[in-house]
Amino acid sequence: MQHALFIYGTLMPGLRLEAEMRGARFMGAAQVPGRLVDLGRYPGLLHGEGQVTGEVYEVDDAHLARLDAVEDMVPGDRAASQYWREGFTVVGGPLQGQRVQTYVYNCPTEGCRPIPHGDYRRYIREVGRES
Repeated sequence: MQHALFIYGTLMPGLRLEAEMRGARFMGAAQVPGRLVDLGRYPGLLHGEGQVTGEVYEVDDAHLARLDAVEDMVPGDRAASQYWREGFTVVGGPLQGQRVQTYVYNCPTEGCRPIPHGDYRRYIREVGRES
């Protein structure tokens, strides 16, 4: 089975974990509702006001299972998961209205710096951070 997956952080091309997306088919740029926080070496998407910028890729079941492991998602056990995969509707970009899955940060975020504009690539350029 094929899945539309929205990515917004270190899995994107040119960033630290891009190799994990090898074999996925690029579908387009997109925005989903929510907000981003800086978790140190990577961002976290949270429910809330705003939009998060990223890209949508088509992945198969095996690829999605590998990404679940990369994102420290334990299928069937949300409490044990760092990220949790959820369904969203794209709210901006050429794929507007498309249903996608993405990883929502599932741990406390007190003290984490917000990324107000929701664009991780732009943010790491602004703060001068390698990703």
